[in-house]
Amino acid sequence: MVILYLVRHGKAEGAHPQGDRHRALSAEGRHRIAAMVERAAERGFGADLALSSPYLRAVQTRDLFAPALGPSRWEISPAFSPDADPLDALDELQTWESEGFERMAVFTHNPFVTALAGMLTIPSAAGEVVFHTPTILALGFDHGLQRRMGRPLWTLHP
Repeated sequence: MVILYLVRHGKAEGAHPQGDRHRALSAEGRHRIAAMVERAAERGFGADLALSSPYLRAVQTRDLFAPALGPSRWEISPAFSPDADPLDALDELQTWESEGFERMAVFTHNPFVTALAGMLTIPSAAGEVVFHTPTILALGFDHGLQRRMGRPLWTLHP
């Protein structure tokens, strides 16, 4: 079974003079993530591959969840940026799956993460998750990463 964790980044600071991609996590955002790390680990949160948007707040979120992730390969990809196409993200995830990765975590943004979750989740469960800052949605795929085939395993909010 393939397990995919969709993670919305923690609460970010306001506007940054160099633009949105440079916005860092706020103190509140870091605190909320720190409070979730142990709870995530207790639920089995762990990945062979951690993929992140290149935006600073997503990378920082991934880094703060590192103790729960365990040893994994870390990659940054524009396929998980706020304005990315969820179909391109699915293509990238399927490529990683074909290379043997079966537990992947994606650190990204809303509304992108909501769109990606809606595309991947079985129809009876689509739209049920609200992605607060931060939120983890664990999806299980019995026959590989395919559209509308992900079963929600658990959701964790701050």
